[in-house]
Amino acid sequence: MTPVSRCLHKVDHLSAVPDSTVADGINAALDELEAAYRNTCERIVALEMVLQEVSRDRRTGGTPFGRFVRVSVERRQVKLSRCA
Repeated sequence: MTPVSRCLHKVDHLSAVPDSTVADGINAALDELEAAYRNTCERIVALEMVLQEVSRDRRTGGTPFGRFVRVSVERRQVKLSRCA
């Protein structure tokens, strides 16, 4: 399983979790995804792949969960692009 697939699997699982640990779980999944890639550009591309999949998912795309994931990913991409 690729790092992006693993991250998407975790995000999908977390979309069904009804408690406050979701934010920590999303951050942990994104941290793991970033750690899987050495190059900053590869990290940005991997984050974009996650962002696109979450946006396409009709179950979560327009929900508060989907918006939280989108904002989390976008913040990370901006931070990485500043370092590049």
